[in-house]
Amino acid sequence: MPLARLALLVALLGAPAALAQPTLQATLPDSVVVTATRGPVSAQQTGRVVQVVTAAEIAALPVRSVDELVRFVGGVETQTRGGFGAQSDFTLRGATFGGTLLLIDGVRFNDPMTGHFLSDLPLPLAEIARVEVLRGPAAAVYGPDALGGVIHLLTHTGLGDRADAQAASGSFSDDATRFLELGARTATERTTFSLAVDDARTDGDAVLAADGTAIVGSDGPVRTDLDRRAASAAMHLDLSEATTLYARLGGDRRDFGATQFYTPFASDTAREATSTTWAHVRLRSTGRTTWTAHLAGRLHGDTYTFFPSLAPNEHDTYRGLASVYAARDLTPALRLTAGANADLRGIESNNQGDHRDGAAGVFAQALWLAAPSVTLTAAARLDYDAGFGWEPTPSLSAAWTPTSLVTVRGAVARAVRAPSYVERYFNTLSPRPDGNLGNPDLRAERAWNAEAGVDLAPLPGLALRATGFWRRTDDLIDFAKLTPDATFFLAQNVLAVTTLGLDLDAEVRRPLRSDLGAGFVTGAVGYTLIDAALDGEVAGATYKYALTNARHHVRGQVAVRLGGASLGVQALWKERPDGETYAVAHLKGGYDWRLPLAAEGLRLGVFAELHNVFDERYAEVFGAPMPRRRLLGGLRLGLGM
Repeated sequence: MPLARLALLVALLGAPAALAQPTLQATLPDSVVVTATRGPVSAQQTGRVVQVVTAAEIAALPVRSVDELVRFVGGVETQTRGGFGAQSDFTLRGATFGGTLLLIDGVRFNDPMTGHFLSDLPLPLAEIARVEVLRGPAAAVYGPDALGGVIHLLTHTGLGDRADAQAASGSFSDDATRFLELGARTATERTTFSLAVDDARTDGDAVLAADGTAIVGSDGPVRTDLDRRAASAAMHLDLSEATTLYARLGGDRRDFGATQFYTPFASDTAREATSTTWAHVRLRSTGRTTWTAHLAGRLHGDTYTFFPSLAPNEHDTYRGLASVYAARDLTPALRLTAGANADLRGIESNNQGDHRDGAAGVFAQALWLAAPSVTLTAAARLDYDAGFGWEPTPSLSAAWTPTSLVTVRGAVARAVRAPSYVERYFNTLSPRPDGNLGNPDLRAERAWNAEAGVDLAPLPGLALRATGFWRRTDDLIDFAKLTPDATFFLAQNVLAVTTLGLDLDAEVRRPLRSDLGAGFVTGAVGYTLIDAALDGEVAGATYKYALTNARHHVRGQVAVRLGGASLGVQALWKERPDGETYAVAHLKGGYDWRLPLAAEGLRLGVFAELHNVFDERYAEVFGAPMPRRRLLGGLRLGLGM
């Protein structure tokens, strides 16, 4: 990448932070996290790295979906297809996309068919109160798939936010691009109701061949178009002073051009349509012992057409989850948490057949303040899964805070990942498979992880972190051609991989006050180095997904609000394993006015967004083209949001 472009990227990230003069208030303080231990605890005590993004930051940033948000969070590499929330794979610390666990209000959301559907979220951004990203394994607490890390979405209603709020916004650009958002929340003495809706549409960009000419299929020009709608309704009810009931129902429907989403073939002019339904009920009772019970279900439909003359592949998956856990402070220095869960899942597919199986697990965790400055967290879990049998996953983390300025931390943990339905059964009903072929005899991935790091707080509101990590993964699952004359990619336990990495992070959170009003500046910039060594690589073999993570990855986002003005910047620079580099940056600026002679707190805002500032032409997965530069303008009307 030219030095001038790198300098501009750094300047874009640094300029808003320079406005800060010497913590954001949210439902949870930013210094407290819940993902690492299933309950509120100071981030300093976890022994882990957890990054928080709040609703106020989301509103200031140029994002339209969760994957666009976490794409710029440290430790995360989001391998995006199509842009604007069409589809993305999430990977953390060099793990494969199947090794990331996504939670919504504490419940597993992953689809049993494939990790490609992890971003099919029936949860509009207006309902998200905060996002917590936990780096490193969490299988001892949450079970299989939490191998590289956890992305946890916590909603306003799930957190019990009682503030009335309404907002509506719309933004528009050329190529029939529009984004409409609606969010509303209202509360009575004991009950809170919320509703949120997203509507996104774009004709996208023309898909170009290697010579720069537009590709034309049998149905006309091939484009990166997207039509996506999501809606969610939720309720939080105080049954008594100690007992609450929370329920959510959401849906997501999307139709999009899927050229080279899953294959590198030039003949690929695919289209895809997916649907997701999500239901979740939680009952919680607080007291000396806090009990929490979850019941949730996910339905997902997928129709994939490689090109119009072929019959589509149609898949329907379902998942039902139940869990219960309890937490109790046995002494002022010792908290014990324990629980159990059950998971029933299945698929009905014209490509993979009909299958159903299940899983169950039990866990226990102890958080012990061993000394005034030392916290130890130990967890152990035992899972049974039809994909791998019985597996234990222990973990231990420690944090030492000799002064308020320094925290030294470390962790060691085991994790396991069951093969997905695609990896086990894809194309197994085809008499002459090509492309990919599943393998019902796959073994699970198993990994040991260790990390050590130090956190510094040299100034109020400023945090610096450095973390070194190691992971040994055995029986890594990938689609591979092990010989040059192979006609398809076969799912196999092909490799053992040793991953060494380094995370460097800087984060600032500061209030702002001036004659223009109050506000804040928040920013986080991270660098990740991944060095992976293969054990068992076959000479001449071609691996499809393994080891596609960027070797060098810089990303960050900054959000500033002062009075009615706001500014958001996102930027990343990435070096892929093949040596290709690219830089991407997005900008958003806006201003809100309090409307006179209207309801108290009602504000009208205008904003503009510039996506892909450098007009970079690039792909993150195979040849799936990402959006070119696009300018959007919009209006926002809000009360309390």
